[in-house]
Amino acid sequence: MYKGSSIIAPDATSDGSEGNIIIDSGTTLTYLPSEFYSDLESEVEKAISAKKVDRSNLGLSLCYAYSDDLKIPDLTVRFNGGDVKLSSSNSFVRVDEQTVCFIFTDAGSVTNIPIYGNLVQTNFLVGYDLDAGTVSFLPKDCTKA
Repeated sequence: MYKGSSIIAPDATSDGSEGNIIIDSGTTLTYLPSEFYSDLESEVEKAISAKKVDRSNLGLSLCYAYSDDLKIPDLTVRFNGGDVKLSSSNSFVRVDEQTVCFIFTDAGSVTNIPIYGNLVQTNFLVGYDLDAGTVSFLPKDCTKA
């Protein structure tokens, strides 16, 4: 199941090796290793019972017709040292009035480098402690002062 799954880059091992994804506020989407992405997409697709829409022209492979009652599961991204719970607004984006799309994609189709993009970082205060070599994610409603 995707919830709580670890993101493991193809050249990383499952022993908890560090440094296997770039956290980038300048990249929009989140790019994952091909096999991991395929498994994640499959699990997300199983969890959503809505009409699929083709928006492959946007480079997004998992899109749905938008409705007010669309149920999108929360996802949990597991980092070494802590988990980050993502709401539907961190995993899907409304690309037009009728469509929402999954903002995770296959890194192999573009870069081959796993990147944690800026849409999943929305409404988080992201802290970088260079001395300790850590990154933290604090949930925050950024629409409020």
